[in-house]
Amino acid sequence: MALFGVFQAALLLALLSLRTYQSEVLSELLPLTPESLEVSINSTQQRLYLQWRVHNLTYHQELKMVFQIEISRIETSNVIWVENYSTPVKWDQVLHWSWESKLPLECATHFVRIRSVVDDASIPELGLWSNWSSWEEVDVQKSLGQGSLFIFPKDKLVEEGSNVTICYISRSPENNISCHLEGVPIHGEQLNPNVSTFSFNNVPFIRVTGTNFYCIMNKHETSGTILYVSKVLEEPKDFSCETQDLKTLNCTWNPGHDTALIGFPSQRYTLFESFSRKKKLCARKNWCDWQVAPDSQETYNFTLIAENNLRRRSVNVFFNLTHRVHPMKPFKVVLKSISATNATMTWKVHPVGNYSTLLCQVELHGGGKVIQQHNVSITTNGQYFLSELEPITQYVTRVRCAAAQHFWKWSQWTRQSFTTLEAAPSEAPDIWRNVKSMLGSRTVTLFWKPLSKSQAHGKILFYNVVIENLDKSSSVKLLSIPAPANGTELTLDQKCSYQIHVTANNSAGTSPASVIGISRDSGNKKVEERRIQGTEDGFSLSWKPQSGDVIGYVVDWCDYPQDPSCPLQWKNLGPNTTSTVIRSDAFRPGVRYNFRIYEISTERIAYLLEKKTGYSQELAPSNNPQVTISNLTSHSFILNWKDYSTDSQSGFIQGYYVYLKHTAEQCHPGFEKAVLSGAETK
Repeated sequence: MALFGVFQAALLLALLSLRTYQSEVLSELLPLTPESLEVSINSTQQRLYLQWRVHNLTYHQELKMVFQIEISRIETSNVIWVENYSTPVKWDQVLHWSWESKLPLECATHFVRIRSVVDDASIPELGLWSNWSSWEEVDVQKSLGQGSLFIFPKDKLVEEGSNVTICYISRSPENNISCHLEGVPIHGEQLNPNVSTFSFNNVPFIRVTGTNFYCIMNKHETSGTILYVSKVLEEPKDFSCETQDLKTLNCTWNPGHDTALIGFPSQRYTLFESFSRKKKLCARKNWCDWQVAPDSQETYNFTLIAENNLRRRSVNVFFNLTHRVHPMKPFKVVLKSISATNATMTWKVHPVGNYSTLLCQVELHGGGKVIQQHNVSITTNGQYFLSELEPITQYVTRVRCAAAQHFWKWSQWTRQSFTTLEAAPSEAPDIWRNVKSMLGSRTVTLFWKPLSKSQAHGKILFYNVVIENLDKSSSVKLLSIPAPANGTELTLDQKCSYQIHVTANNSAGTSPASVIGISRDSGNKKVEERRIQGTEDGFSLSWKPQSGDVIGYVVDWCDYPQDPSCPLQWKNLGPNTTSTVIRSDAFRPGVRYNFRIYEISTERIAYLLEKKTGYSQELAPSNNPQVTISNLTSHSFILNWKDYSTDSQSGFIQGYYVYLKHTAEQCHPGFEKAVLSGAETK
C-alpha cells in the first residue's frame, strides 16, 4: 500500500508539471487572433465566403475555438449580422465560413471582421476574446463597369413562396426612374441616393419562363432581370420497390410537381442502397430499375434522394426481397373441351426464382358482371374446370396470380373470351290456336311464341308441327315450319278430333313438345258477352269455373282489333286462378277490346267459358248520326238513322237525345227532352 501511494503522488506531480508547461507555452503564443482574413463573393448565390488562419499554434497542437463574426452594411457601425462559429483548430489550418445575404451584394458595401476565443475545457484560463481583426470591405459596385442603371440580382432562381429583394443602382445625377413587375408599376425603398430596394414576400409561380422585373430611367434607358420562381420540390410520395423475377427491382414513386424552368433543369432522383453502399442516378422522374445483387442479398434499405438547384429531399423504404414479388401476368390462356355447359381453362405463368407455388385467381364474366370466382394454387401450369355454364353464351375469363407464401400484389389480368356450344331447347313453345268452322271443315290457325334465349339454347332453325288424327290412329302428318315463323294455318276434318304437337328445333336437338287438342266440337259455344271497364293499368278480368277437372285457363285477345290480320295474344293461367289483369302497351283509348276466356281440359282441349268486351278509356262519339225525315204531316214526322257499327264506336252507346224547337224560337231551360234508348233508331 505504501508503495502504491508513492507512485500515485509521483504521477500527480508529473501531470501538474505538464499542465504548468502547457500554460507557459500557450502564454508565449497568445494572443490567438484570427489573421489573414480574406473575403470573396458569389453574386449568383448572394454569398460572402470568408477564410482565415490562426497563427501562433504549435505543431500538432489542436484547440477548440469559437470565432465571432460581424457583418456591417454601408457603414461599419451598422452591424446587421453577428454569429458565433465553433470548430476545432489545428496548426496552419485554413478556416472557412459563408453567409447568405438577403440583399444582393451589389446593392451596398459590406464590411466583415472576426475575433476568437479558446473554448477548450483543458485550458479554462484562456477563455478571453482576442482583439478584432481589421474590417474587410466588400464593395462590388466598384467592379460594375460602364453603365448608368443596374438591377440585381441577375436572373435569380428561387422557390415559390420565398421572399426576394431586388435593387437598382443608378449612376445618373437625374434619378427619374420608374420600375415595373410584370408590367405593373411598383415603388421601392431608397437605400441611399443612388440605390432603391424592392421587397417581395411569398412570390408566386407565374410561368416557366420566369417573372419579369424592369426599370426605365429618363424614359429611354431600360434595365431588367428575370426572377425564376420554381415550384417547391416535393418529397417523393408512394415510394415502393418490387420485383417480377427476383432479378430486377423496379422502384416507383410519385414525384409531385415538376420544378423545371426554362434554362434550369428539372429535379434529379438518385437511389442509394445502404447495405451494398451502391448508388444509381435514375433516368426517369417516377421510376428506376435496380439489379438484384448476385450474392443473394435478401434485405434492402433504399433511400430515394430528390434534389434540384434549391433543395434536397429524401424518403426511405426497407423490405425483404421475397416479400415484394409482383409476378408478370399469365400467358397462353386457352379454353378447350368447350361444351354447352362446361369448359376447361388452362394457362402458364413466368417463373419467379425458386418460388414453387403461386396463387392464381380465376374469374368468369357473363352479361357484364362476375358470375364465378375461384382461387387455384399452381407451379408453372394452371388449369380449372368451368361448369354450370349456359349454352350458346359468350363468356370472358380472366386470370391473375400472386406469390402464395408472402402475398404482395396481384399480377395484371390476362383475358380470354369463348362461347359455349348449343344445346337442345329446354322449354316447349307456348302455343295457342283459333278455330273457324266452314263448309264441313275447320280452319285452325296455330300460334306460338318464340323461345327466350335462356330457353332456346341456340338459334331456332325450324318448328315441327305433328298433327295426329285421334279417330284414325294411323293418320299422322308432319309439317316443318322454318324459323322465324310464329304460326301456321291448318285445315282439319270437322268430323274428327285431333291432337297437335309443336316442338322447336336448333342444331343441337329438339325441345319438349307442346300439345293442344282439337275436338269435333270447336269448343266455341255461344256465351253471353259481358261489358267491362278498363283503366290505365289494363283490364281486370274474373270468371267462374264451370268444371273442376281442368289443367288451366287461357285468355286471348287482339291488340289491334280493327286490323283483320291482327294476331292473337294470349295468357296462360293456372287451374286455381279465377282472375287476372291484362296489360299491353298497345291498348289505346276509344278502341273496343274483346277478351275470350277458355278452360283447358285434361285432354288439352280448350272450351270457351266467357266473353268480355270493353274500353281502356271511353271517348265521346266523333260523328253525329246521319238523320233522315219521313212520313211528314201537319202534326208528326218520323226520324230515321243508322246505328253505329261496333267497330266504329269509341265508347258504349247508351242512347240518343232528340231536340225539337220552333224555327223562330230559341231553346230555353224549360224545354222538353226526349231520350231514346240505344236500341231505337227512329
